[in-house]
Amino acid sequence: MLLVPILILFFAIQVRGIALFACDFENGTMCGMHNDAWYDQSLPLYNFTLVTGENVPDKELAPVTDHTYNSSTGHFVYWHRPKNAIHTDVDGYFSTPMLEHYEHMCLNFAYYVKSSTESIRNGTYLTIYFKGCHRNTLWVMNTDDTLGWETAQLQFLDGQCNYTLSFHVSPNIFDAVSVALDDISVDICPRYTTTTTPVPSGHSARLAANIYLLVALFVNLTATLLLLFTNT
Repeated sequence: MLLVPILILFFAIQVRGIALFACDFENGTMCGMHNDAWYDQSLPLYNFTLVTGENVPDKELAPVTDHTYNSSTGHFVYWHRPKNAIHTDVDGYFSTPMLEHYEHMCLNFAYYVKSSTESIRNGTYLTIYFKGCHRNTLWVMNTDDTLGWETAQLQFLDGQCNYTLSFHVSPNIFDAVSVALDDISVDICPRYTTTTTPVPSGHSARLAANIYLLVALFVNLTATLLLLFTNT
């Protein structure tokens, strides 16, 4: 008779599990990410597109492999602005879908930047905005060349609202620029992970939360059974 409430509670735990985000773009989609920003729903002039190293438009500036598999057939999202493009708005915007708030979360991602500049001006800015209960700049860097793929891990300030993350590319207006993103994920920050058992990226927080709740349920049921046997 105890099996039914256990199963009901287990499925309830799954439904209430932490909403995480993980995308390596290998399923051939952008995982719900889109070319606009929270403050401007119109499409930018230059868009991020899903590519591989084999079909990327600019072979000179773009990465020839993805970050996930270091393969020319691996997928990533790519943004390119040609040299001397005469436009007033040449920035790129790429945003995540709405994500569920949870404490101690980190954004992990791989990024690539390369421009055609002949002098070191550090003219291409890559900025990430966090928009939830409030808007703030989560991270900003500027460079002309990352010399290949780089990775970053950024912790969010704990809040109460669901949120979106927006990647904003602002290039030097005189240079051709290539920017690529890969392996974007939101998960519990490693320093808050209490288990040493490796689990697939994007599922660790949900699995840990479910385990903790199931252990608590087991302890509670054991205490209840002991109380029943003691009283009989």
